[in-house]
Amino acid sequence: MVAITDSAAKKVILVTGGSGLVGKAVQHIVNNDTDPRFAKEKDETWIFLNSKDGDLRNMEATKQIFQKYKPTHILHLAAMVGGLFRNMKYKAEMYRDNVLINDNVIHCSHEAKVKKLVSCLSTCILPDKTTYPIDETMIHNGPPHESNAGYAYAKRMIDVQNQ
Repeated sequence: MVAITDSAAKKVILVTGGSGLVGKAVQHIVNNDTDPRFAKEKDETWIFLNSKDGDLRNMEATKQIFQKYKPTHILHLAAMVGGLFRNMKYKAEMYRDNVLINDNVIHCSHEAKVKKLVSCLSTCILPDKTTYPIDETMIHNGPPHESNAGYAYAKRMIDVQNQ
């Protein structure tokens, strides 16, 4: 990873969660796709963060990341994940950690006057008991499945914060 030193770069796209499943897929497309709809543009610098770059649960660490890279755009994919059994065993921890990550990224994006913030949600945020077909307008129409409650409610809060 490189720090942005050239002020001529027009777009700096910071991808949180860059080492996760979706982050790696985005990185592959940006770096390898020859289709002009998806390929990296000449005026873009893409930064793919991972947890070693800083703890996004910590406001100061998050601010330092934003100061270092000076992003103009954010693709927010970062989350504390642990699989089904961890989600069930540590509901409060999963909720708290993910709320901190999301709040810090959203707050720093606002403070840094980021032009565009795109946050990725998860299907587990959808109500457990619902009618089908389902769409994003139904996110808050009932509780998520109990097994993912902490994580799911934290992810739902992104929808609330971004309004």
